[in-house]
Amino acid sequence: MQNEQHLLVECSYCKAYVNSEVLCDHASSDADWIRSLYSFTICPKCKEALLVVQEDYGKGWDAPLRVYPPQDKRINPNLPESIKDSFKEARLCFNSKAYTAAVIMCRKTLEGICNVHKIKENNLSDSLQKMKEAGIIEKNLFEWAEALRISGNEAAHDVSVVISAQDASDILEFTDAIIEYVFTFKDKFSEFLDRRKKLKEKPNAEVKK
Repeated sequence: MQNEQHLLVECSYCKAYVNSEVLCDHASSDADWIRSLYSFTICPKCKEALLVVQEDYGKGWDAPLRVYPPQDKRINPNLPESIKDSFKEARLCFNSKAYTAAVIMCRKTLEGICNVHKIKENNLSDSLQKMKEAGIIEKNLFEWAEALRISGNEAAHDVSVVISAQDASDILEFTDAIIEYVFTFKDKFSEFLDRRKKLKEKPNAEVKK
């Protein structure tokens, strides 16, 4: 069992990442053999108690996530590393109140999604259009992606533009929705259809309507 003396985690009271002290931990595995390491830690600044979890999907323990007090949901561990890293950085920027940087990193995440699907047009606008035409994103997500792209351009190139906390939060949510649709829900739906098809192909299979 991994037994770290300190874990870098966001303190809910200090609103900052701190090197929390591990008091005790416990490892467990679920039915799918995903290992989880729960650590009870305290913030070195305010002494707030923090419950942290790390998971192992076969590649070693991932980054610690605070589960109490609760925070944002965990980023899908099955994402391509480039997408995961860009979106993590976007959220880190937002938590640090660097809203312009957060929006720019969301735009970079969009570019990464295009690259993962081997779509590299002359600019991001054309790449997003190609993603829509290829059925990777649908109409509503395309409109969200376009709004995100424009906001990212303004944040990166127009020094007079001020990104509010609310705008940055909305853009993070739009980016998260695009990631979830492209890398999670489409795959889940395809798996669901495959299971239904195999069930129907079985002789005398009973399919509940």
